[in-house]
Amino acid sequence: PIPAAAAGGGVKIDLRLHGGYSYLSAADVNTGSGGYFEFYKLLADYSGWASEGGHKPVHAGYDAGADVIFLLSSRFGIGIGAGFLRSSGNADMTLVTETSEMLLEGGPSLSAFPIRLGLYYSLPLAGRLSLTANAGAACYVGLRFKDRFHTEQSTIFATQEIVASRTSFSKNLGFQGGLGLDYKISSKMGFFIEAQGRYARFKNFGAATIYLASAEGGTDTRQGKIYLRTQILSADPLIVFNAFVVESTPPSPDPPDLVISEPKFDLSGFCLQAGFRIRI
Repeated sequence: PIPAAAAGGGVKIDLRLHGGYSYLSAADVNTGSGGYFEFYKLLADYSGWASEGGHKPVHAGYDAGADVIFLLSSRFGIGIGAGFLRSSGNADMTLVTETSEMLLEGGPSLSAFPIRLGLYYSLPLAGRLSLTANAGAACYVGLRFKDRFHTEQSTIFATQEIVASRTSFSKNLGFQGGLGLDYKISSKMGFFIEAQGRYARFKNFGAATIYLASAEGGTDTRQGKIYLRTQILSADPLIVFNAFVVESTPPSPDPPDLVISEPKFDLSGFCLQAGFRIRI
């Protein structure tokens, strides 16, 4: 949001501090992360076991940051900013078998530090109120993905955790734009609300680490690339099992009803935020 530039020479500067609700698409992330939980839910239904809870996909989260706007005129400005966004899902499931309880928990998370560069426009409406718009590019540095799956039954347990991160500029580049309303509190301060949309759909990480632990096999750590494993278990009714795997070489698509693909890590979505504008 940009108020009218004050009289006199020189470029005026506004500082914007904001935060709010963020929503991510995260399609492949939810498909791969939720596969084990959906499989065990189907197993419980088929076996007649009682079950509670389930998998909550990663969508909702938060987005906060700050922008410095260099006012070129009373309506136009160029801004640079930085922030932090994070969204996480969770799963908490209990299956009651004939002899014991099986506990399952975990979930995925996505986070990044967006560095923004954009154009800002302000249109006075009435009194102290202005309509604002902005658009530009953003680099989501420090993009990080984490997914955890843990199952426990009596003294038997197994844990799998996948972690991947990337700092590349060209591979983490996205775009965003927004509309909002700015209310001028004084000559030095304003309050604004706005809706921001983002396009930030990224390719697979070049490398990831998987941590494994179990009651029988001890612990193990491997590095490789994340692949999404999709297998049709039943055609009628259609039952599909999805799971993330980490391998140093692409897994073989065998049996023939098995599909191996590289997932996308999609931060595309929107943010509803509010904040304060301060003339500095």
